[in-house]
Amino acid sequence: MANKLTRVLAIGASATALLGGMLIAAPAASASAQGCAGTNLRTDPALLCTTVDGESTTVKNIQASIDIKNYTCNADFKVWGTYADGRKYSDSGHAKCGLGRVWVDFKPGGGKFKDGTKVCGALVENGKVRPEHACIEIKK
Repeated sequence: MANKLTRVLAIGASATALLGGMLIAAPAASASAQGCAGTNLRTDPALLCTTVDGESTTVKNIQASIDIKNYTCNADFKVWGTYADGRKYSDSGHAKCGLGRVWVDFKPGGGKFKDGTKVCGALVENGKVRPEHACIEIKK
């Protein structure tokens, strides 16, 4: 029960921080948005997040991360989305070991993404993308 409550509070805090950041963001400036989903890493509850940095539909950086209260290694991530011209973007990466948070930074090449597309991240386990996805909708 305590783990579920911690996870719910963490998701709520992430959503509050995201909404607060969106309300004070200046137009036409670089922006960052984050989407998170509850999951687990092996048997430990965790928070999977995808963070997108860029401006409007231009995505400069995507970070897939997992927040977990234990020291962990061997987290593999996959991210994906759709460029404005319809080409699919997809990349995979392996996180270094860490305590509290492990992540991978992805550089999608600075291309414009399709308005309304979702950029998503997920954990990869045994070569397969897990069903829990953390997504951000790209908007002009």
